[in-house]
Amino acid sequence: MSTVTPPTDTSDISVAVERQPESRVQMRVEAPASELEAAVTAAVRRLAGRVRLPGFRPGKAPVAMVERAVGWETVRQEAIDALIPALYSRALEQTGVTPVEDPQLDLEPVDRGNPVVFTATVTVRPDVVLGDYHALRVDVPSTEVTDEQVEEMVEELRRRHGELVDVDRPAQAGDVLRCSLVMRRGEEVVSGDDEKDRDLDLDRERLLPGLADALIGLTAGTERSFQLILPEDFSQEEMRNATVDVDVSVSAVRERILPPLDDNLAALDEHGTTLDELRAHYRARLEEISAERDREALEGAALEALRDHVVIDLPDSMVEREIDRQVGELQVRLEAMGMPLDRYLEYSGSSLEKLRGERREAAVQRLRLELALDALVEAEGIEIDEAAVVREEQRLAQGRKLTAQQRRSLHRGTHVDLARHAAGDRLIEIVRGDG
Repeated sequence: MSTVTPPTDTSDISVAVERQPESRVQMRVEAPASELEAAVTAAVRRLAGRVRLPGFRPGKAPVAMVERAVGWETVRQEAIDALIPALYSRALEQTGVTPVEDPQLDLEPVDRGNPVVFTATVTVRPDVVLGDYHALRVDVPSTEVTDEQVEEMVEELRRRHGELVDVDRPAQAGDVLRCSLVMRRGEEVVSGDDEKDRDLDLDRERLLPGLADALIGLTAGTERSFQLILPEDFSQEEMRNATVDVDVSVSAVRERILPPLDDNLAALDEHGTTLDELRAHYRARLEEISAERDREALEGAALEALRDHVVIDLPDSMVEREIDRQVGELQVRLEAMGMPLDRYLEYSGSSLEKLRGERREAAVQRLRLELALDALVEAEGIEIDEAAVVREEQRLAQGRKLTAQQRRSLHRGTHVDLARHAAGDRLIEIVRGDG
């Protein structure tokens, strides 16, 4: 059921707000005839600079003559095109309505001497019911660093300081191939450069599944081609589970000779003077990394708990706009690789409709989380230091030439991001039971 807010007219325009189902709001805006007259005068001035009238320099002809020359319909349209967006912005500021999309406008007939009246229907941010969020709790992870992990770090250190020696034999696991390796999907190069050699560790844990086994047994001077299926967690999302053609040319097989596991290793790495001091250094490093990962896991669990706890009736138009954004980002990444979106869809056996459907759930969850964090900012009275916003804005804008509008948008976005980050920090305190 819709609700109507009485008109407000604190800035010479009257705005009546009617709230409708599905987070829709209709504003009826009425501006006095004087607003139109001022807009008409400004419109004629602009038009005067575009038309040439005999005996007058551009922009110097009398207003009445300019209007007769171009016609009232042209003047009225020029005035309306400038006036309606300005009135709409004033109505938003006056009412506090925050739209999430462009408005649907319905303009009543406009003529001199009459008020300007129009309705603007928009989707707004939906209400968020936080409920008893202070009762949210999640498991707090605490990862212990093991002796085995420390020894793995020390072994990795030995690998980094190892000496590579050319050998005249087939490559074995643990060797290093000096080779060029190129992965292609059709005509598109996914990775590598057939003109450039690189060192490749034959380590099944580090390489793509199946790649090390395909390279073991090769000798210097060998060329080989084979196919490989990229894993589900491949870095380029659009290439996951794709079959690629691999061409490899081996110029050398190298064996890694590791330094001894003794006190000299600490001196070699410049972390301590004994092997025990070296192990203590890397244990501390691992503990720092574990603490950071625990923090990230806690944050992820807390955000998920909040997202699933709140009650939000998401407007479908918001979800569609988020899907638009995600598909747009994918298109930019694909174009950077030289692949148009339609070709990617053809290769993956998909369609734009199917792609959008696959993105829907992620779009819903992202929006729920963002809206929940924004509601938490308000509920907890979180305030962001303007100086911090400016510093982050300057960092993000460094080296970029931005218009005034782009700077305003960046400033607003930076403020929102910092506020959400602060809300996330506060949420972690809550789920830990710290207050």
